Amino acid sequence: MEVDVLIVGAGPAGSTTARFCAGKDLGVLLIDRRKEIGYPVQCGEFLPDASEMYTMFPRSMDLEEQFTIDPALIAAEIDHLDLISPRGRVYRLGFKGFTLDRRSFDKHLAKLAVEAGARLETGESFLGIKDGVARTTMGDVKAKVIVGADGPNSKTARSAGLQNPDVRYPAITCQADGSFEPVVRMYFGTLAPGGYGWVIPKRKGANVGIGFNPGLLKDRPSELFRRFIDRLGMTYSDVAMGFVPQSGPVIDTVKGNVILVGDAAGHVMATNGGGVPLAMIAGRIAGKSIRAHLKDGAPLAEYERRWRYVMDKPLSDALWTRRLGDLFFPSDRRTEFAMRVLGKRGLARAIRCTKVFYVF
Repeated sequence: MEVDVLIVGAGPAGSTTARFCAGKDLGVLLIDRRKEIGYPVQCGEFLPDASEMYTMFPRSMDLEEQFTIDPALIAAEIDHLDLISPRGRVYRLGFKGFTLDRRSFDKHLAKLAVEAGARLETGESFLGIKDGVARTTMGDVKAKVIVGADGPNSKTARSAGLQNPDVRYPAITCQADGSFEPVVRMYFGTLAPGGYGWVIPKRKGANVGIGFNPGLLKDRPSELFRRFIDRLGMTYSDVAMGFVPQSGPVIDTVKGNVILVGDAAGHVMATNGGGVPLAMIAGRIAGKSIRAHLKDGAPLAEYERRWRYVMDKPLSDALWTRRLGDLFFPSDRRTEFAMRVLGKRGLARAIRCTKVFYVF
């Protein structure tokens, strides 16, 4: 089989890339190993408002195109975040965003890609690259461009000789029953060492989970998750586990005819673990760069230059802040002290991928 573009992974990064490079004049094949797009849900389902994304990534353009969400896909509207210290002190921050129905949202993004002209195949896996040809469970695919949007343990990256993110934090999430205040709550301390626990409200129930630094674990991840849920006193279902890149972007996201997007490229905010909005921003850049490459002869490496122009500094600042926080996370007392010193202003800067050092 021959196509212009093969995209591995139909999450937000892959589907958005497909949407912006597909068309009648380009053959785009989007494959995903899952039989159902968007399931199981392996993230917190929170998406910042476009206004927040402009604050965090001021070099972005036309974000309303991607961050104006169909109300049918919104499970709750959020105006505040509560950051909760180990001793229960609450720091309430203004922050606009939405809780998504990720199962439906991912399907929506894939549908936009198909409507733009991409071909979507589910239940199909990428196996590797041999002699420049992609091997898949569909058979060999000869593509002018191959996109790795297959997560932090990207097989596409490894096959092309590109790096996977060095640090990947485990995260366990579930769907909890009950009625919740429309405020995202983030819990810090040794209950989730090096990370945080979250409660993200929905119309019915909440997305609840924890993420943590594996280097600081003294207990099994399942035990930490159980203790967190017991502390909150919730009943729950649909437990899923995934990994979140926490080492910043990989060194190179382009090699030959292969590019990396989203989690595969380390496009994740290290201070809060948010990856969906960055996957969508990078996916649009990737799609347009691929189209310019194939139709106008622009260098494929222009993709890396463009996404770094938009995202590199905020992501570097977020990584700096996360590493600073690692000095305090092993101890509840240190975490409590750090949050008090930073206060609401410093914590707001951290959440928004800005160096907290400037508050001192």
